[in-house]
Amino acid sequence: MSSSSSRRVLSIQSHVVSGYVGNKSATFPLQVLGYEVDQINSVQLCNHTGYKHVKGQVLNAEELGELFDGLVLNDIHHYTHILTGYVGSESFLFKVVDIVKKLKKTNPNLIYVCDPVMGDNGHMYVPKELLPIYRDHLVALADILTPNQYEAELLTGLQIK
Repeated sequence: MSSSSSRRVLSIQSHVVSGYVGNKSATFPLQVLGYEVDQINSVQLCNHTGYKHVKGQVLNAEELGELFDGLVLNDIHHYTHILTGYVGSESFLFKVVDIVKKLKKTNPNLIYVCDPVMGDNGHMYVPKELLPIYRDHLVALADILTPNQYEAELLTGLQIK
């Protein structure tokens, strides 16, 4: 499909071995819609964090930077969209801010879809230090923001009833 080469998404989200969240759940539907999807996994976990036991790895900011630098060096960092989801560390999220800014400079028409995955049902399942990074940096860069009710309350400081 020729249109897929012109619609490219960089998806920076989680990867789980068991289950369907993050990049594992976003990539196929986007491909069906004709998007070319490049994935960077923010974490690689055995399952999502709602389980009793979670094992795996959390990518750090340096590793994310190395992957992105490789895309830039090979001139394959031209995207129409960027999608971000679950992030497990503060430094990684700050690096995401940097990457979104660079991609928006490369393509001023880039659409940034930010899913500020922080928690649900009244409790956070990421480090609390991520909230101000989302609130003070990423929300302003986002063209589309998809928080759940709990995350919307955290970001706005308002209770939703």
